[in-house]
Amino acid sequence: MYVIFSINKIKSEHLAEFVEQVRVHAINSNAEPGCVRYEVLQDVDDPETVCLHEVFRDEAAFAAHQDAGYYREWMERSRDWRHAERRIRHVLDYVYTPERA
Repeated sequence: MYVIFSINKIKSEHLAEFVEQVRVHAINSNAEPGCVRYEVLQDVDDPETVCLHEVFRDEAAFAAHQDAGYYREWMERSRDWRHAERRIRHVLDYVYTPERA
């Protein structure tokens, strides 16, 4: 599995639009054959903090995701909605998951 967890700080003036559109992006992502799970989470105490939990079959499936037209369109459209300097991104490996127990 290829797992990415990112924490994004969204500009307040774009928060509603980001939340609405990231749902569409997640739906498109979850429809990809190489996507195992694409989840969007919003901090309860700080709604401008939005986390993405992305699980792909492998790194090649993630590369295909990044090559999709809707992905490139989403990244271009939402680029200025985020505080780029406040983004944290990690590629992770499982220590434990029920699916791999």
